[in-house]
Amino acid sequence: MELGNLPGRALRKYRTDGGRELLREARTLLLEDVLLYRLGYRRYLEGRIDAISRSELRAEGDCVVSEPHEGSMRIKAAGGFRGRPTPERYDPGGRFVCEVPDATLLGPTGPGVTTEGRVVVDTVATPPLGPRRTGVTLAKSMRANGLGRTLGVLSGGGTTPDRRFELATLAVPPWLNYYHWTMECLPRIRLLERYGAETGRYPTLLVPPDPPGWVAESLSMVDYGGDVARFGDGVAAVETLVVPTFPDPTPAECEWLRDRMRPSKPARVGQKAGSARANAIDTDGGERVYVARGDATVRRVANRDELQGVLDRYDIDTYLPGELSVREQVALFSRADLVVGPHGAGLTNIVFGEDLAVIELFGGKQIATFDRLAAALGHTYAYLEGEGVGVDIRVDTDALDRTIARILEE
Repeated sequence: MELGNLPGRALRKYRTDGGRELLREARTLLLEDVLLYRLGYRRYLEGRIDAISRSELRAEGDCVVSEPHEGSMRIKAAGGFRGRPTPERYDPGGRFVCEVPDATLLGPTGPGVTTEGRVVVDTVATPPLGPRRTGVTLAKSMRANGLGRTLGVLSGGGTTPDRRFELATLAVPPWLNYYHWTMECLPRIRLLERYGAETGRYPTLLVPPDPPGWVAESLSMVDYGGDVARFGDGVAAVETLVVPTFPDPTPAECEWLRDRMRPSKPARVGQKAGSARANAIDTDGGERVYVARGDATVRRVANRDELQGVLDRYDIDTYLPGELSVREQVALFSRADLVVGPHGAGLTNIVFGEDLAVIELFGGKQIATFDRLAAALGHTYAYLEGEGVGVDIRVDTDALDRTIARILEE
């Protein structure tokens, strides 16, 4: 979180949710982000933590599933954005599923840790995000479980677990929003089902303890073949921790998620043809969608009336994804030909579209999150850099008009 945005976000949070919720969030920010992450982890712990990278895990671990992936990918952060002269890239390597024996899971969001105290980075992050995500999740553990218990696990000394699992996989994002759950947790099921078909065993999928309704709904649509259990605060001992590569996301991962949650959902690996339950979603095309952020604390459009004039001219309908069920969001974006919207979790739904044109609106800093999703699925993608107005965006509506006209003519 950018600390410079805090005053504006705090004021909007107070107006939206009241003083009690604002104070709760402020306490969490102070403890986790400032004290435990920025001061504790970044200054003292980061250089002392022994981590198992993706390449080491594959080389040293007991890998049951292996799938090649060729080519590099742009990083998710600002440095990987396509508007840069030379976007930063990395090689994610092949997909795999490895078993880590006698592991420990630190609640509420990981990471997984070996008996020697080594952090398994792929339980919480892709390679480029490893150091930050490791620190964020450890800060959450230190707050929830105490400094002593967390450091005890990291030192290899262990701690008395609160729960035990025989065979399990972590699917709890460090930040529980629609993007992180949909693109960083659900795609793990693709490889887990390959693992299940290979071994005859499906790991227990550990999910957030008090999830929003869209978590349960999306899980029911994906229809995972194994057990699902809630995992929150505390420390868990896992006899065999099953670790799929953390989603990057690759084209294969994006296509699997789209096809699995749309009407012609394929059967699970090892499942008889025709036995998978259809989602019965109407995907006839033609929708033009504006993704609104009226329920967000940042990146709302400041000149909304001017913007509306452009949307009306091109018959673009406005939707607030938070007011729709997951099934409704999948159906809407499956039908879409054009999607316009400010950077935000609602744009995650472009993963469900085909032959889609996406126009992303920024207020200044550009980040490659949805740029990469569009590239993975072959969507047409364009972006506009607007003017930051506090925590919001002022859109250049003339430039947007020209961009929409150009894309629709292509």
